[in-house]
Amino acid sequence: MTESLTVVVPNYNKSEYLEKCIESVLGQTCRPGAVIIVDDGSTDNSGEIIDRLTKRYPDVRAHYKPKNSGVSNTRNVGLSLVDTEYVTFIDADDHYCNKEKLALEMALQKEKGGDIISYSVTKFVNKEGKSFIKKKPAAYYLNGSVYEDLLITRKWDSVMRDYIVRTDTLRNAGGYNEKRSLFEDYELLLILARDHEFYCTGEYGTAYTEGTGLSSADRKEQLSIQEEIIQNELQRLEKSRRNKILRSRSLLKLRRKIKELI
Repeated sequence: MTESLTVVVPNYNKSEYLEKCIESVLGQTCRPGAVIIVDDGSTDNSGEIIDRLTKRYPDVRAHYKPKNSGVSNTRNVGLSLVDTEYVTFIDADDHYCNKEKLALEMALQKEKGGDIISYSVTKFVNKEGKSFIKKKPAAYYLNGSVYEDLLITRKWDSVMRDYIVRTDTLRNAGGYNEKRSLFEDYELLLILARDHEFYCTGEYGTAYTEGTGLSSADRKEQLSIQEEIIQNELQRLEKSRRNKILRSRSLLKLRRKIKELI
């Protein structure tokens, strides 16, 4: 057991996935000291399942919000309840597909030292659980200073999810932007990447279920919000660095267009 780590599980009407998610967390070889389910005013039978899980497992706690207020607020509420050195999040409709996920990430924390952020490869699956993006070699995934890569959106399929981070680091970054319901996680990644290095285990960690929530939102809307976040971040940079990143982004877009035409 890793008593220094808490897993926060935001939930809204994901009763059909919730138990699988929690069982995958508790089935880790490096079991977290606490699991906090934060229910965002669900109207399905999530409450019954959560109550059953908290009775079955003493280290699973529940927090019920009186009304639905969105994923960012739900994650921030969960963050406020954490009393361990480290924290990680997993959405209720996802699950860990590697029993070593937390162990490998905590090992990176110990190996690298300092205030780093550790993550694993995301396994993208459909509602039937079938993977549709092949895992790349370990060297493909972003390590070290990843700020410019995130801004350029290079290796978009390797963007970090469900990473382990020091609780105080996440709080000092301001948590999740509660004005956003799309790309709020990407915006927070950029803030964290300004001053912190990321390291990947190179192994699968979370199975991320596409099409069960906001990930199914209109593609144009997603791209518009993503671009807004990038432009806001670029305005913080000195002109020479901003222009360098803009050139890299333009070149990457051109390469992608050429690839689509071939």
